[in-house]
Amino acid sequence: MVDDAHLELDTRKRIYEYILEVPGAHFRDINRKLGISTGVVEYHLKYLQDKGLVIARTEGRYKRFYVEGTIDSKDKSMMAILRQEIPRRIIAHVLLNPGASHKELRELFNISASTLSFHLSKLTRSGILAQERSGRQNQYRVIDEDEVARALISYRKSFLDEIVDNFVDTWSELHP
Repeated sequence: MVDDAHLELDTRKRIYEYILEVPGAHFRDINRKLGISTGVVEYHLKYLQDKGLVIARTEGRYKRFYVEGTIDSKDKSMMAILRQEIPRRIIAHVLLNPGASHKELRELFNISASTLSFHLSKLTRSGILAQERSGRQNQYRVIDEDEVARALISYRKSFLDEIVDNFVDTWSELHP
């Protein structure tokens, strides 16, 4: 249970509630979305971490924040990836279209082959996607469909992404 005394300041409470609603948010995201100055966000995040209410986890170039005890380590890794727009869109598409090819994904998302390869490599290394060879093409599928779909559905509101909304609607129809 959170000690309300630690959240009595409105700004600190807003930051805490935002992280609760958007697990895996990074510093600049918190800064921009809440419209709070960099120094103030930094001060309150440090306070929340010192009191054990929020934990930080460095993922690549970003330090991402989570409310302590609300999300396990596996989900933190997944959320770090799902917070990135291109990987999130790839995952949503592959969930609904298992076996999607590199060519199909490149044309759908209108990104360079090297950019797509970079993201697909990251997704396969993270254990979210599996790559399978079919003739001359690489095809992709989500390894743990239910777990990834659960994360997208659970945190749907925090993504503010039409593709996630469309995915959730379609997935819900296919998996009642």
